[in-house]
Amino acid sequence: MKDNKENCPFCNADLQGEPIPVEQQDSNGATHFSRKIGIYDFEKDRTIKWQCPDCKGEWNR
Repeated sequence: MKDNKENCPFCNADLQGEPIPVEQQDSNGATHFSRKIGIYDFEKDRTIKWQCPDCKGEWNR
């Protein structure tokens, strides 16, 4: 099973969210939601950065 444990590179906060109900887990094996916030660029039509919900630090994806 895939481990989606990740920490913020700035404040080291745990970015692993709540568990995903087993019946809703997708085929990539994700077991938990993520607390990372995606920063989306509409012109590029993609997520370009992540943001920590605790310290608001941003890093490239």
